[in-house]
Amino acid sequence: MKTIFRATLAAAIVTAAIASSGVTSDAQGVFAQPIYARINAITPNCRKNPDYPVVGRVAGYISDGTSARLAWVGCFPSFAQCDAWRRIALGEVFPPIQFNTCEERH
Repeated sequence: MKTIFRATLAAAIVTAAIASSGVTSDAQGVFAQPIYARINAITPNCRKNPDYPVVGRVAGYISDGTSARLAWVGCFPSFAQCDAWRRIALGEVFPPIQFNTCEERH
């Protein structure tokens, strides 16, 4: 039951993030892409958003049994938005987790 709730919550957060980011319906086809591309599509680029004061980092391993790593870094306008993104991205990686943070950008 807890897993279903988390999956539903994650889907709602992703949908809200895409809707609020102004992503077109063509770009919403991103969910047919591999895990890395899906999370990368909802990750705000730090170079394109130099005024965003919060940086989020998530890194771990892919679940396909290989030793392939996944990692994302994004910049956000608030800790709340970073935390919502971090929870979604964290759901796609497996231990050991190298990064799982939202912190003030320096």
